[in-house]
Amino acid sequence: MNKLLLKRKSKSHKGTYGRVGVIGGSTGMTGSIYLTSQASLRTGSGLVYTIIPKSLETIMSIKLTECIIKPIADRGNGHFIYESIVEIGEIINDMDVIALGPGLGVDKSRIGLIKKIIENSNIPMIIDADGLNCLAEDMKVLKNNEQDIIITPHFGEASRLLDVDIRDIEKDPEYYANLLSRNYNVITVLKSEATVVTSPKGEIYNNEIGNAGIATAGSGDVLTGIISSLKGQGLGSFDASRLGVYLHSLAGDMAAEDKGEYGMIAGDILEKLPYAIKNHIEKNS
Repeated sequence: MNKLLLKRKSKSHKGTYGRVGVIGGSTGMTGSIYLTSQASLRTGSGLVYTIIPKSLETIMSIKLTECIIKPIADRGNGHFIYESIVEIGEIINDMDVIALGPGLGVDKSRIGLIKKIIENSNIPMIIDADGLNCLAEDMKVLKNNEQDIIITPHFGEASRLLDVDIRDIEKDPEYYANLLSRNYNVITVLKSEATVVTSPKGEIYNNEIGNAGIATAGSGDVLTGIISSLKGQGLGSFDASRLGVYLHSLAGDMAAEDKGEYGMIAGDILEKLPYAIKNHIEKNS
């Protein structure tokens, strides 16, 4: 983990540190895309574009003052429609990485949308939450991908993706994370109390820090933002994933120390994230 994240150079600008496109959001699920976008900023991304259904524009413009809000026509539905692919495609061409799925919701149109984004883009992407749920019935689109893809399932999502009983995954998470990576040519971040990161090449990282308080709504959205930011700043997909998991857990441990495991929420992890990064850089400089 040493030296993966270095001090910033004095001669740089916001474009130096990556353009992250976060695609998601739907009525009632604005918190997810907020946490992912904000975590990307807090991990050091120079520019974060929050790509949302137009119905959410007002609330997200208030919540995310440092992000660039990109509203997409949604016919007043409060979620993306299949036709959204045209506008989204035009925006993401300039991105260094895409975070796909936080708060997206699942229906036929959004399943088609997710598949089209993956098929039509060669930009690295992190697929999380409803992005994965949209792929659960048909994962073939991942097998044919040429870009770097990172997936971040918890055990329940992995169970749906593999059509395997969740109890089997609980018994041997490393095996099933490896299975996902090999079968679909992706980096897998299998989230649990001891998160496992695997690659198609057989690389394995077992996270050894963290606490039970991290198991809270929105925590995974924060992790997606962290990994997206690191990938956008130029780290390889496996390194971005394992460092992201480590920094997320370190921030979670700091939050637990401050608030306790019972009372901490995802926003507390987000709040501690800059201090976790500062701690990591100082420790390894």
